[in-house]
Amino acid sequence: MTANNLKPRIETIPQVPEHVAKLIQDSVVIDILLPWLPDFNGDQFDNLLPRWRRAGISCISLTVSAGGDDSSAPVMDWIAKVRSKIAHSGQTELIAGVDDIRKCFRQKRLGLSFNFQDTLPIGRALHLVQYYYDLGVRQVGLAYNIRNYVGDGCAEESNAGLSRFGRELVKELNRVGIVVDGTHAGYRTTMEAMEICTKPFIFSHSNPFVIRPHYRSIRDDQMKKCAATGGLVGINGVGFWTGDMDASTESIFRCLDYAVQLIGEDHVAVGFDYVWDIEKLFGWADHSDLLWPPYEGERMVVHNYAGPEQIVALVATMDEHGYDARAIKKILGENYLRVAAANWGT
Repeated sequence: MTANNLKPRIETIPQVPEHVAKLIQDSVVIDILLPWLPDFNGDQFDNLLPRWRRAGISCISLTVSAGGDDSSAPVMDWIAKVRSKIAHSGQTELIAGVDDIRKCFRQKRLGLSFNFQDTLPIGRALHLVQYYYDLGVRQVGLAYNIRNYVGDGCAEESNAGLSRFGRELVKELNRVGIVVDGTHAGYRTTMEAMEICTKPFIFSHSNPFVIRPHYRSIRDDQMKKCAATGGLVGINGVGFWTGDMDASTESIFRCLDYAVQLIGEDHVAVGFDYVWDIEKLFGWADHSDLLWPPYEGERMVVHNYAGPEQIVALVATMDEHGYDARAIKKILGENYLRVAAANWGT
């Protein structure tokens, strides 16, 4: 994988106008997707997570499974380890519902929930959905780039859509109260899932295809259909998907603003998808051609990932471009709280 001459990542909170700092302080801020896997971020609990709290974030959804083993045992083991870390940290709390997130905001603690970016840990066992919910899993991605029991991922050329099992799984996720996530899933898979979904649907960390043409990006009609479910699109801060390998704040804003103009301020959020150990990540990706095939001859290159401090810069950029406080509060957290309440309850 070719390395670029990247700018240093922003890892300190930028200076912003006083009214912007006050707006962040008064807002429930949620990063709806942070990979928390052993090889990339997971051994950095005490070093990384305080950065989110210092930047004013109240809650994060931690990925505890993504495109890996199809066995539930290692995932359950990892969840148990992360739950133990949360319980003993003194600064974090495992959240169960929306009220817990608001409590974390008031108490200036960091609320955490779990997500899967693939349904492999569920296999074909629908009864595991309730079990994972009870362990703290609150959103589940349908497929990670390639085909699984549920349907095609976004890198599959066949674009075959949901399987019969996939339809049953979407219904079970809705029944239990887990948010259904279309990120990394195929176009038809997401469109069919949204057709049968009875609760708000999300793309937790996906950017517009118009801005960044790639199979990992999402089309306008996907975004519109997602909004029609009452759901939202979480904009990521990954350089390769923002169209700027440095993951500049301006490039993230360009993706966010496009989504707002297309589907409205009620249906956009932030899911930065931050990875700390880039070297390890790209070492893994270099040996994952099935998961990450080239797109129209373009192979992935090394790129930056925006961290929590850039959420502060993003708020300042929204303010500079005329976004009012009400819209910014929605994008920062209120939109996700609405979706969460509709799925999990309070």
